[in-house]
Amino acid sequence: MDKTAPISSTAQDARFIQAGVNAAFQDRIGEATDVEFNFLGPSAGDSEGSYATDQLVEVRVSSAQHVADFRGVRLAVIAAGTWHWTTAATEHFADLPQSSTATADIDRMVAYASLIVGTMPVLRAQQGEHVAIVAVDFHPYLDFRQTLLRGLQHSSAEADEKGPALALARYLDMESTEEEPYLHFSDGTTVRFEQASPEVHKISGITPGLAAARVLEDAFYLSTENQMFFQGSFPDATVELDVDKATATVSYRGGQMTANAVLIATISDEEFTWAWADPQLKDTTAARLAGNLARFGIDEAVPELVRPHLPLQLAREHQLPHLALPILGIWTLAGTTLADARVGLVLLDAPQLHLPEPTPAATDATLAVPPPSWINADRARAAYGSFRGVEV
Repeated sequence: MDKTAPISSTAQDARFIQAGVNAAFQDRIGEATDVEFNFLGPSAGDSEGSYATDQLVEVRVSSAQHVADFRGVRLAVIAAGTWHWTTAATEHFADLPQSSTATADIDRMVAYASLIVGTMPVLRAQQGEHVAIVAVDFHPYLDFRQTLLRGLQHSSAEADEKGPALALARYLDMESTEEEPYLHFSDGTTVRFEQASPEVHKISGITPGLAAARVLEDAFYLSTENQMFFQGSFPDATVELDVDKATATVSYRGGQMTANAVLIATISDEEFTWAWADPQLKDTTAARLAGNLARFGIDEAVPELVRPHLPLQLAREHQLPHLALPILGIWTLAGTTLADARVGLVLLDAPQLHLPEPTPAATDATLAVPPPSWINADRARAAYGSFRGVEV
């Protein structure tokens, strides 16, 4: 870690490392049922705004499966709404926010606390009348590729991802070679980046892994025919979603029907958010199956499915909603207005929405639609022919 760099930029670059360490720690402790803290040594200095330095702590985490014991050190306390550092490690970081800092952004300060001790997991513990910030002595092995994906799970739409990827490689003593738009890493991983803005590069592909373009090639023409069928059979359709029942009422010119519905994403303020990451909707029945998209993304290393948010323009350019269709096996995509006036994207399933047997006219109309330039048209046509059992 470059201790001469501003702490804010160093923390930004350490995001993937911290995500990987925290995920490994969570895997180690499981679903905790109880956490005990034993603060060692006298705490006589903990009075009148003065606190003992680098107080050692014993931590015991209990779960239904096992008990895990760790050693730790108190790095800071929060008392009367104010953050106070209690570690000598701060001496090496000149621009670190100091003890008088208000606690308006606790998560940022906790990230700094983890960073100054080599990216250790950090827990919060009640210690008398104040809250102790405790770093746990836990240094897991991190797999580069899996840690990239863990980092993407916590990446915001506007955050750069190239700096964190390079910082992770340095942390793991790996070398990298740049060949725009790729970075080749010494463990055999190649990462493709796309420039979202002058200072922001987003990960758009990880090799080994499944490229989003391959998923879309398989899905493009079948989803195209399904959308043509939906629009032609149910003209001027509007969709009203019941998030608790995972159903939708589809009203169209000449009738109405009910369909099963999966909420896959939301759109607001020019930002695309997968439903599994939407804080208001992720626990609803309608969004439950959206979690399968994130799991598929982790298993197959598809960054677009793992990252919770993306600028809407990029999401549209990459046709992100269409990735969900073949993975969930539901082929009718529609938009709806949610209760909070945001836009929701849903997949609809009902017998009336299933395609009829193919006809030459329907096949020709479907194949007349040009695919985006970044997918292989021949592969897309072959996949459609296989799905529908027709010659293309």
